[in-house]
Amino acid sequence: MPAELHAASLLHMRRLMKCLGMLPFGQNLCAKVFCYVLLFISLVFSSYWRFSFDYELDYDFLNDRFSSTIDLSNFVALVVGHAIIVLELLWANCSKDVDRQLQAVHNQIKLQLGTLDKTDRVRKYCNWIYGSLVVRWLIFIVVTVYSDRALTLYATYSELVLLARFSEFTLYCAVILFLYQELIVGGSNVLDELHRTRFEMSSIRRLSLQKLAKLQAIHNSLWQAIRCLENYFQLSLITLLMKFFIDTSALPYWLYLSRVQHTQVSIQHYVAMDECIKLLEIVVPCYVCTRCDAMQRKFRSMFYTVTADRRNSQLNAALRSLNLQLSQEKYRFSAGGMVDINTEMLGKFIFGMISYIVICIQFSISFSAKSLKTVAQNSTSTSAPI
Repeated sequence: MPAELHAASLLHMRRLMKCLGMLPFGQNLCAKVFCYVLLFISLVFSSYWRFSFDYELDYDFLNDRFSSTIDLSNFVALVVGHAIIVLELLWANCSKDVDRQLQAVHNQIKLQLGTLDKTDRVRKYCNWIYGSLVVRWLIFIVVTVYSDRALTLYATYSELVLLARFSEFTLYCAVILFLYQELIVGGSNVLDELHRTRFEMSSIRRLSLQKLAKLQAIHNSLWQAIRCLENYFQLSLITLLMKFFIDTSALPYWLYLSRVQHTQVSIQHYVAMDECIKLLEIVVPCYVCTRCDAMQRKFRSMFYTVTADRRNSQLNAALRSLNLQLSQEKYRFSAGGMVDINTEMLGKFIFGMISYIVICIQFSISFSAKSLKTVAQNSTSTSAPI
């Protein structure tokens, strides 16, 4: 089958992931070994650069236990996330199965439901996502070079890998949204044909009723493709969400601490831009998944309101079977079976992030007050007469 859907959406991302060392260039053993070696080298150098800078320029690593805990948590989340993403792609890469199922759904919609080829729409969606990824990559690289610190350089490659993997998920969400839009157009064509042929002969009427069964089978295929996509992102998606939650909660704390400690302005710019990049990365797929859910509910409601020729027992049976299946096969994309990706999850994410930011700043203020009190007591005790 022609792979025009893959060429319009995921082809460039696959090439980009291969250039980053996330995917092997071939299926032979040497290509996979090269990816393992690159992963090991990147993690070793990241760890070396991570612990090579002078902590006193940013915070007191020996005495400020709270800041050091947050700092090490960010580092562990980055290393673990990078390792899980690459290992999942090398061990359990089912992207070809997902692409084949999505392409089959697209072909069935065109051939069986009589829709026009509108791959330019999905290409436009994906080009927006690619453009957003390139802009965020450029901003991140520029602020990293501008800060010129081992504190920021160690995470550059791993952060690019994480952003690429999450953008791949966003591209798949855009493809599913496009397929739901095409499915709605095909469903409208079927309803129009049922309305036109309600006074035709039974043989012609039977052909129109068969399209309801085809529509039901296509929706089931799309639902199965979404389940396969969930399996493809089973570990990496929940890991990325946890990593972004830790980063978006800790980065404002580092910005506050940097302003209190009067560190370099370049570090403050780096932290602020990294926070904006992470939030934008989460907002886009949550919005697209919510749109997919709205499209699925719109498609389901189309067949609840059919009033023409409801005395036909065959039509009633077909609509009853279709409505029952659509009520069970609702759009739902979960990250590892823990959370559903939608705007509701985004609201909870932002609320939790703000709560942790306030808690971190309160701990920092309490720690500073306690440190000043301890210093004052020590100075008083040393200056007192023996």
